[in-house]
Amino acid sequence: MTAFAAAVVVAAALHYEVKVSGGARDLAIEARIPPFPDREGELSVSGGAEEFVREVAILSPEGEARLERRNDSWFAPGCAARGCRIRYRFALREAAEARDDDDVAAVYGDVVESPPGSWLLRPMRAPEKATAELNVSTPQDLRFVAGLPRGPISASELGDLPYAAFGDLRVETGLLTVAIAKVPRRQSEEELLGWIRDSAALIERYFGRFPADGALLLVLPARGHQIHGRCRGTGGASILFTLGTEVDLAEARRSWELVHELVHLGFPSLARRHLWVEEGLATYVEPIARARVGELSAGKVWGDLVRGLPQGLPRQGDEGLDRTHTWGRTYWGGALFWLLADVEIRERTGNRFGLEHALRAVVAQGGSIAQRWPLRRALEVGDRAVGTKVLEELYAKMGSAPTEVDLGALFRRLGVALRGAAVEFDDTAALAPIRRAVIEPVDAHR
Repeated sequence: MTAFAAAVVVAAALHYEVKVSGGARDLAIEARIPPFPDREGELSVSGGAEEFVREVAILSPEGEARLERRNDSWFAPGCAARGCRIRYRFALREAAEARDDDDVAAVYGDVVESPPGSWLLRPMRAPEKATAELNVSTPQDLRFVAGLPRGPISASELGDLPYAAFGDLRVETGLLTVAIAKVPRRQSEEELLGWIRDSAALIERYFGRFPADGALLLVLPARGHQIHGRCRGTGGASILFTLGTEVDLAEARRSWELVHELVHLGFPSLARRHLWVEEGLATYVEPIARARVGELSAGKVWGDLVRGLPQGLPRQGDEGLDRTHTWGRTYWGGALFWLLADVEIRERTGNRFGLEHALRAVVAQGGSIAQRWPLRRALEVGDRAVGTKVLEELYAKMGSAPTEVDLGALFRRLGVALRGAAVEFDDTAALAPIRRAVIEPVDAHR
């Protein structure tokens, strides 16, 4: 009997049926929860959303039994022991108006954004290897979008699922799913979609394929000329991208934010202390990927690196990239790591391989933002693809201790110099072929 129960705990799936009310005011949710390994039967939602979960009841042939919240959780020992069906309501729009927090719920015009973890009541100790299924039904005038994979979701990842939204949205599919809030703006929806498609295509070109299947780009309105993005992964992939309604097409195409966020899709989700790896990669790769399709000049890319990278050097009290979480070390220190890796890979392989080949191998093994990996696994996969130990060795030096880098000497070897506001290249420099290969299309020099 005990062995059978344990097998059920491991194998069974959580199942959610969600009905959205008019105007996305409320979610009526019914959940089927299998037995789970917690004597107290604790259930909850993501932090900050608890007070908007209402009228929780366990359903049985005898009727409903209400559960009252204690602190931030609901407790159902019988549900943990035998499994159960529960019904509850989530006050979605009230939560969005009260919290105005993208990680809980927020209102953008007629669209309500809220990650599923905010409204999926779930065991705090999910059974190992358990999965979850989610069905959402909406009124005819509303769409529901989320960057979720097709098929079952890991139950342990319900709290980290990507951004989702309810509202009047135009939805287009392609390399990624694009959902655009229908609001007046200076650029047409077709112009906006053209820019997004071009940006997705250059990411596909750099990584060898589009890195995250089923990823969602959620385009929501902001005031004026604001452009801002946030990427969220684990259990799926989505980008919350707020675009000012006064931004015209030319301004959008000059901006860096969209491609920066799209680069994030091409590397696994990591532990928080490795944020510099993810942000540094996006900072380094974004201008290179754009330069390879002619959106930026080589002078612009190298000039920005010469000016920006000094902000990423260690200062007094630095404890290495894993332990020093300043803005400069996170973005520019991370970018410096990836530049050094790119140059060293090319040096050791006679310019046959570069950083993109290491990253392509990571993506080929499923290492997108939708998956959580240990950093060492990603570095090992990348190193193996290019036949070196560059990534692992560089991380051993820079991760846990400050590492001095002579940027002046590095740029002289690459043949890059600033003359006032202008960038000059020296094609006789020792690493000039490597400098050119970084910007040229990946196969142009092979």
